[in-house]
Parts: sequence; C-alpha cells; structure tokens
Amino acid sequence: MPMKKLAPLFVLMASVLWGSMGIVTRYVADIGFTTRQTAAVRICSAAAVLILFLLITDHRKLKIEKQDLKWFLGTGLGSLFINNLAYAETVQRASLSVAVVLLYTAPFFVMIMSILFFKEKLTLQKVVALLLSFAGCILVVGLSGANAGSNGAVTLLIGLCAGFGYSLYSIFGKVLVGKYDSLTVTVYTFIFASVGTLIICQPASMVQRIAANPSKMPLVVIGSVVTLALPYVSYSIGLKYMESSKASIIASFEVVAASLFGVALYHETLDAYNIIGIICVVSALILLQVNFHKNT
Repeated sequence: MPMKKLAPLFVLMASVLWGSMGIVTRYVADIGFTTRQTAAVRICSAAAVLILFLLITDHRKLKIEKQDLKWFLGTGLGSLFINNLAYAETVQRASLSVAVVLLYTAPFFVMIMSILFFKEKLTLQKVVALLLSFAGCILVVGLSGANAGSNGAVTLLIGLCAGFGYSLYSIFGKVLVGKYDSLTVTVYTFIFASVGTLIICQPASMVQRIAANPSKMPLVVIGSVVTLALPYVSYSIGLKYMESSKASIIASFEVVAASLFGVALYHETLDAYNIIGIICVVSALILLQVNFHKNT
C-alpha cells in the first residue's frame, strides 16, 4: 500500500499515543516534580533515548546541514518548547478544558499558514472537517462552568500561544521531512526543546528529585518515549506524505483518545455532550478521507 494512503493512519496513531500522555504526566507529577519539571523530565528522557537509538542503529541520521538549523530551532524551541510552556501556564491559570480548547486552535493556524507558505487549497471539505473537529473537541472536554481565570485576556493569549506553538511543528516539520528522515527531525526537535526546558525548570532540584526516586525513573523514561517520542516520529512520517492542514485536523483525535483512556483507566464518565463531541471528531476524520474528485 502506498505511503500516501497510510499517512493518515500514522497521524492517527500519533494522536492516540499523545492521548495517553496524561497517564505518564500524572505519574511524573506524583513523584513531586513541578509542572515545568514534569515537561522537562519527559522531553529530556525522550531526547536521550532517541539519541542513543540513532547512535546504535544509524549515526548518519544525526547529521544535518547548518542552513537547516533554523528549521530545527523552529520545531524544537518554537513548537515543542513553547507549546509545553504555554500549555502548562494556561492549565495553571484556567480550567483544563479551557486549556485544551485553546490548544486545539492549532489546526486553524496550520490551515492559514499552509495556504500562505505551501499554497495548499482551501476547500469546503477541509473547512467543514476543521469546524467539526473543533466543535467536537469543545464538546469532548466540556466547557460548562469553565473559566479563564482572573485575567481572562492574558490567559486567552497564552492559550493561543500554546495552540500556535503546537501548529508550528506541522509547518516547520513539513519543510524538514522532505529532506531528512522522520527520526532525524524528531531527535533534533527534542534536543532543542530539552535545552529550553532545562533553562526554566530549576535543574538542580529536578536532579535531586530524580536521585530520590531512582526506582520510578525507568517507567518515566519508557512512558516518555511511548507518549512523546514515538508519536512525534509517527506524525512526522504521516506529515511527509500528506497536507499539513489535514494532518493537524486528524491529530485532534488526541482529545477523544485522552477521554477514552480516562474512561478505561480512571473510571471517568462520558455524558451525552462528550459522546456527541466524539462523533463530531470521528466524522471530521472520515470526511477528510472521502475523495470527492475520483475522476480528476
């Protein structure tokens, strides 16, 4: 089967793995790490494993050209680092549902930038799928009684920064996957993001916390690889063979996956609005796969 047909499945797999991220995040936070340290531990763990894997299997994939550093800085600092920092700040300022909805403004940013930079066509199919998925995300997480904190305008701006940062990977990554292996793109994304998170996470106290909980760290590392490194690799593979705008909409299934993991593992419940939201997101994914121009 051509990779172009498999690409949506790689993006969907990435969204499911991202959706399981909350499991690892809860586990890491329970050890006693701060919000920023939790992000740093996960990103640095994933980076270390990816570097080690490439050193063992194919160190040539660690070679990049100097002129492409700006794009890797874009995926690492501009996307992964900013996304994690802004999202963590939004969660502290507002409800989780508000943070998630603002994060998933990302496909809107991706669609606009894809039209501007990659000359992608703005079709009715994409617009309807985008609106369906966004409405579905709102219904899945629920906004009843949600608030944006005491300083709503600032919280909104920070939350939109999280969404914008999230969207940048689909743009900068699209440039890079045309030239480099998906593992190369992912590993340098995590290397630069690691540098950013280490600067702001009080690394000395983080190391002390790690030293005090050595038996828990293997699971942290494995969980970080499965829910952070692997989905970025999978998403990069899919991104190489499909439009950025479509990939970002499919990735919104992460919200549905996270909700289903919550039901399965933490006995959380779904109300009628949540179920309708799931149906909306799934409908958007199906809509994107329908070819309305089979004869063209």
